[in-house]
Amino acid sequence: MDLMSTGISGLRAASQGIAATANNVANVNTPDFKAKHPTGIPESQESGEERNSVDLAAEITNLQIQSGAYKANLKVIQTANEILGSALDLKA
Repeated sequence: MDLMSTGISGLRAASQGIAATANNVANVNTPDFKAKHPTGIPESQESGEERNSVDLAAEITNLQIQSGAYKANLKVIQTANEILGSALDLKA
């Protein structure tokens, strides 16, 4: 897999994580809502009681992680673009 495809794949994964976090935060006041991971799988309830499972502190942490992943993958794409530009300059 080339660098550009790797970066794009990483951007998609980070975007899915950000979307999952946004959905969880949007439903923080929805009764019996089960927070979802970026994969879409609900988090397990530790207790048997039915309640909203959104932990805002965890969601903020997840958002920071996904934001960092997004920035890192943008850097991969930028680097791939620079390498491709240099290769084209050498070829010309």
